[in-house]
Amino acid sequence: MNILIATDGSEDAGNALEFMLRFPFPRDSKMTVLSIVTDIPMLPAELDALDETQYEALTLANQRLADDAKELVACESKRLHKDGWSCETIVGNGNPVEEILRVADEIDADLIVLGSHGRGMAKRFLLGSVSDRVLEYAKCSVLIVKKKTGEEARPAIEPGTNAPHRIMLAYDNSDVAQEALKLCSSFPLEAGSQIDVVYVMPLITAYRQDVRQHINNIWLQKKQIMQGELDKAVKSLQWATPNVVPQLREGDDVSDEILSTAEESGSDLIMFGCKDRGAIKNFLFGSITRRMARYAQCTVWAVRKKAADA
Repeated sequence: MNILIATDGSEDAGNALEFMLRFPFPRDSKMTVLSIVTDIPMLPAELDALDETQYEALTLANQRLADDAKELVACESKRLHKDGWSCETIVGNGNPVEEILRVADEIDADLIVLGSHGRGMAKRFLLGSVSDRVLEYAKCSVLIVKKKTGEEARPAIEPGTNAPHRIMLAYDNSDVAQEALKLCSSFPLEAGSQIDVVYVMPLITAYRQDVRQHINNIWLQKKQIMQGELDKAVKSLQWATPNVVPQLREGDDVSDEILSTAEESGSDLIMFGCKDRGAIKNFLFGSITRRMARYAQCTVWAVRKKAADA
């Protein structure tokens, strides 16, 4: 697996790296640590107005930002090397979203890893300006790492080892859900891990009573079929861990039901298939994928099959 880790030295980015060190990614994975420098913004007219001393001071300030970024990626890379990972570093310059996407394409990344800001209004704006846009436009899967509100620091583990995880796999037997199932089942999770594989059936209460009566048998048949698909998914996932729990849920809103189920289950990671971009599919992206990425209290992993693999 080719993994791009975007960092800015913040606590959120530190949480993302901690996740990388604790999750059982394939040991032959290649890590690339990216930090992006954004020069101090100056309009052309403002640059023209600078005298020589001011211009030198501005150049020096931008160089210090670049030096800090180089030091940051070197430090993060050292931690990954200590844990046994093959790792390279890149320092980019420009718009963070554009640079993350450019580098991901350049190195043919399978996964982009980002730290998430908190859920407050101000920080939510920052999340929307970077993580949301990377999630929407990336050609590969995106992992947005979140620290739960009030969550204490997890105990340290030995380098080269992993930690147990409580994973929720949102599943609907679609092509993208099958891709998420395949990925989730490939990880040899630590003892004590659990996977909750969840399918949410939209309630039919929105229809008139006479219409509901006509489709009730169809709905019950669909429920039985999906229960069978969940049982098949359980068998696929039991290679990763013997602790797999199927849940067939009903709800007015699929994304809200998934989020509330994740909170009830104490999940620390939600995995789900991410639909391709496009005029129609982007509407679905906005209504489900973005909602889960924005409002989940835990880490989210949007699994997308790369165009080259499709």
